[in-house]
Amino acid sequence: MSDCMRLEVNMSEYTSMKTGGVAERCYFPETQEQLCETVAALEDDGAHYAVLGNMSNVLLEDGTLSFVPVVTCGVRGRRLEKRADGKAELYAACGESLTRLAYDMCREGLSGLEFAYGIPGTVGGAVFMNAGAYGSEMKNVVRAVRWYDIAARQTVEIPADACVFGYRNSVFQQRRGVILGAHLLLSTDDAAACLARAKEFMKRRTEKQPLELPSCGSAFKRPEGFYAGELIEKSGLKGFCVGGACVSEKHAGFIVNKGGATTADVIGLIEEVQARVKARFGVELEPEIRIIK
Repeated sequence: MSDCMRLEVNMSEYTSMKTGGVAERCYFPETQEQLCETVAALEDDGAHYAVLGNMSNVLLEDGTLSFVPVVTCGVRGRRLEKRADGKAELYAACGESLTRLAYDMCREGLSGLEFAYGIPGTVGGAVFMNAGAYGSEMKNVVRAVRWYDIAARQTVEIPADACVFGYRNSVFQQRRGVILGAHLLLSTDDAAACLARAKEFMKRRTEKQPLELPSCGSAFKRPEGFYAGELIEKSGLKGFCVGGACVSEKHAGFIVNKGGATTADVIGLIEEVQARVKARFGVELEPEIRIIK
């Protein structure tokens, strides 16, 4: 386990919001076996730990972290099998970049992941959150998930119908274990057409989202019957800041780090936005950003 351990790691260098404190020790496994061994050892030690991916939608506490991060971005690997029925099954390890995977599959003439082109997370994080955009989501392509069951200390395959995918939710948020990878079912299509769809989605992201500044993506889940960004904008909060954390002037559904923000600033801004939207519209905004403590 010590082979993948680093000491005194400044986690703000790894989070997409560019906030967060220092981990006294942090693990960066590079294989699925090493990931399982690391988690098992931490369990045996009674350590408080958190398994993290690309940290594109998480906030880590300021100061010295109270938990041990296990970062899975180095756990990569793919296996692609094309079938006679025009489908293809792709196995992708948890640390694979979702954007890179979407682009590569389009180039292969395989459709299903175009919506994911531009999502900055990993496969593991995307499955965990049931990431989605532009009318599609991970549940539409996942056939099964490879899962390390901590209690049983064994690896199992969980079929899609047992993953209980919902809006930015899955069964894995309630289970103790680690997503090791996912089997994805894709369809054969024209490569140029796949790439055109993916690039169109990326164009929309670039035009509408504040990609030029550090953020965690959409700050809030979409409330039923409303759009979070619209409610925030109508509450007069576009450009509103707490410290270096600000509601984006480009898209009010995003919180950005304009420079020097702390995690406490971001959390304070989230709470202020929630309070003002609740007071004006009676709508409770639920954060899509995960706060890890």
